[in-house]
Amino acid sequence: MSIVTNKTFEDQLDLLKEVIQKDQAIVVDVETNGLDSYSSHQICGVGVGEMDSMGLMQYYPIRHHQGENLEYRSYKKLIEVLNTVPNLIGYNIKFDLHFLENDGLEISDQKLIDVIVMVRLIEDSEIKELSLTDTGRRHYGDSAVQYDIDTKKELRSKKWNKDFSLASPEMLGEYCKKDVSLTARLYQDVLQQIEKTNQQQIFELECNLTSVLFNVERQGISVDRQYAKKTQKSIVLRLEEVREEIYKLADKEFNISSTQQIGEMFNTLGIESPVKTPKGRDSWNELALVNINHPLAGLIRQYRTLEKLNSTYIEPYLESDIMHTSFCNWGTSTGRLSSRDPNLQNIPRNHFKLSTLPLDAELKSSIQQRIAAIVSSKGQTAIETLSDEVLQTWTFIGDESFDDSDKNQLAIRRLFVPRKNHTLVSFDYSQMEVRVFLSYFRNDTIDELLNRDNVDFHGEAAKLAFNVSENEKDFKFYRQLAKAITFGTIYGIGNKKLSEQLGTTPKEAGAYKKRYFQGLEGSKDFFDKATEKVALRGWIKNRYGRRYVIPSQFAYKGVNYLVQGTSADLLSERMIEIDKYLADKKSHVLLQVHDEIICEIHDEELDILPMEIKKLLETNSLDIPLKVDMEVCSPSWATKKDFESVDTVSDLLESVDWDAVPIVDNEYIDWS
Repeated sequence: MSIVTNKTFEDQLDLLKEVIQKDQAIVVDVETNGLDSYSSHQICGVGVGEMDSMGLMQYYPIRHHQGENLEYRSYKKLIEVLNTVPNLIGYNIKFDLHFLENDGLEISDQKLIDVIVMVRLIEDSEIKELSLTDTGRRHYGDSAVQYDIDTKKELRSKKWNKDFSLASPEMLGEYCKKDVSLTARLYQDVLQQIEKTNQQQIFELECNLTSVLFNVERQGISVDRQYAKKTQKSIVLRLEEVREEIYKLADKEFNISSTQQIGEMFNTLGIESPVKTPKGRDSWNELALVNINHPLAGLIRQYRTLEKLNSTYIEPYLESDIMHTSFCNWGTSTGRLSSRDPNLQNIPRNHFKLSTLPLDAELKSSIQQRIAAIVSSKGQTAIETLSDEVLQTWTFIGDESFDDSDKNQLAIRRLFVPRKNHTLVSFDYSQMEVRVFLSYFRNDTIDELLNRDNVDFHGEAAKLAFNVSENEKDFKFYRQLAKAITFGTIYGIGNKKLSEQLGTTPKEAGAYKKRYFQGLEGSKDFFDKATEKVALRGWIKNRYGRRYVIPSQFAYKGVNYLVQGTSADLLSERMIEIDKYLADKKSHVLLQVHDEIICEIHDEELDILPMEIKKLLETNSLDIPLKVDMEVCSPSWATKKDFESVDTVSDLLESVDWDAVPIVDNEYIDWS
């Protein structure tokens, strides 16, 4: 291991250049004094090495609090050399590159190879632990990662675990060297498995996607801090009101955040939970509360919701003009993206109300439907009819029709606004997973459906599967039945769960499912073949060549992996094409939320770009007919209207209150 010093710098840098010339690639890993590259956290050292895990490994100390650091001009030379590397390899590489970019690294045409993404392609689909230590242990045994355990233990003992720059270059350099070596070893071994399983195509797609996601993360999304501050005050006031209502009804004070004390309070009222934990104890989760016909249940759920909104979605945004998430193209076994720090894919769609509303007939029906949706989302059916008094405590649940002028409403998506002279535009695939599902057993009938505009797939599936027409009185029932079975098939639920969603017996659910498969030509054959292949050989591949290793006892999940995985890879393919298209434009991709992407379109490009992006999304290498709904999000992500309903671009721009839009300069300012 070479701990590079000012004396040895030039010689060591020459060795690094030789490796780059020979391999056209290096493995890189950085050590930092924190985890947020967009705050004050910085690199304290850079580790680099060649692809041979036994080859050259170097550590360049930059900002350690003890020991010798490199001179700044030497560090700049290192960055200049790193800028010449065609292929950059790392484990969760975007994390390292965001820090390096802050110090001058220019990410443009380099190929970004993320070993954690490679590992996801070859691991058993049930494996969730993909950290470098977990992966190294699975592949090479405990001894291969003992260095990580020992070093982390020592760092904790000295209270250096949150700021690695407090450690010496010798200590941290040795640790970093072993991270680089383990990453290189995994890269070589996993690459062989990718080639052995013929996943080169999806591997290349993922490398391209990593570059796209790096650009998206760097851009970030603009936050309206004034709305965050104003909303927090409103939430705090409403929490006080709800707390007093709860104490008054319970006739005592207790810790509303304590599940145990909530249970004790309900028990004193003679109420037991209708939902049990796996160990048979009373559960007081959301599913339990919506099935308790007592106003305290709704008020407690309201209190919990407000607390979560404040702690999870408001407080983190109070001091941020731009929010940068991290998109993980290794975070799910199907291939779907996940988002973290913060999770911008989990921002609530619905708004919330900060006062109790009068319960008229229309609102009552609406609240009943929303509660039914909550129950259904848990794979259950309602077991208790709630009185009007209780339903009124649930009126805090809003829908997607947020009204920015109503001070009693709050929407978390209202936090996210366009930068000045830009407009947020949403592109949302219409029934994407259903279309992908149908594409797996295409025939003339299915092709006709897929190519039709404004088709109701669930209604058409009901007609085909159950031989009913729209004029029959039970058509709505059969449509809902077809919808439940379609998604039940996609998500791999059994007859018992299907029966709970349909409000029938498992035997009847099974009979409906059988009729569905018989009527929808090709669906049964697709389901059987997918399940059979997993059961016989333990793996299956989607249409992009992504391989899923699935234990035979979970063979029924095969269809889910094929449909969700193909949908995810298709959208990844399209994001890559959109990124290429926008490379010389003023507009950007900001977010991907499952089947939807949010773009920030510059006003000068608003006439043309949205339609071009829509075309790119509706095109795909699998030739699946897809439809995309396009909406303008103005003045924020919370308020959407159909793009076609905007008469002219000038009308849209005139409707935006630019004084209310925070001015953010996302460029680095060098005050020196």
